[in-house]
Amino acid sequence: MRKYFNLARLLWKDPRRFFDMILARYGLKKNPPYRIPEEFEDRFTLNGRIRVLSGYCDDRQTAPTRFPRDSIQTALNRIGRGETGLYGGVDTWLYSALEKYSIEGKRVAVIGTADQGYGPWYECICLHYGGIPVTIEYNDIVYEDDRFKALNPPDLDDNQTAFDAAFAISSFEHDGLGRYGDPVDPDGDLRSIAEWKHYIKQGGLMFLAVPIGIDKVIFNANRIYGRLRLPMLLRDWEMIDSFGFDEAN
Repeated sequence: MRKYFNLARLLWKDPRRFFDMILARYGLKKNPPYRIPEEFEDRFTLNGRIRVLSGYCDDRQTAPTRFPRDSIQTALNRIGRGETGLYGGVDTWLYSALEKYSIEGKRVAVIGTADQGYGPWYECICLHYGGIPVTIEYNDIVYEDDRFKALNPPDLDDNQTAFDAAFAISSFEHDGLGRYGDPVDPDGDLRSIAEWKHYIKQGGLMFLAVPIGIDKVIFNANRIYGRLRLPMLLRDWEMIDSFGFDEAN
């Protein structure tokens, strides 16, 4: 019953996403777009100032993601040894940030799970540093470990301002590109990060990692944030620290 209630809430909040999910569930949804729809070109490129490259992905999922207990323990063991995952140096910078800004005993939203072949990596990093991880993911997740919890985004209405912090590690740059079956939206990344102002307590922290460099849209894989798009992404936030960031890049 809760599942159907969540879907009804999603229909009310975001009808486009609701119908996309239903079509994907029954294999009726068309493939993610290979090119930016013509009517969105100016907004994606900021009127020609951002270059578009091709990098096609289809990462739609219709079955739940399952994390068995042994994969979770493998991830925790690796993190305990200071190892890094798929993103390498990003994890090293995150470890440094968490040593400086404690999440001990705090409820932490992990925006989008990242199964790197050895468990829910960033949820396990959160747990290792004493946090209470809550995955926020449209795809259903099954954990064989009661230390972990997952919410679908429609459930966030019941949990507003309930998080002390959030991890957004390689998350927002994908929003609005259709890669995961989501609607194409030139401002999908900006809308998503703005929404999180409502879900983190006053004074809470967002641990954010996105690709930086010369502004680009690699459609439909991800965005790269430079002097044009990065200030737009961060405009409603106060940046209090950075790790691995170099203005020259």
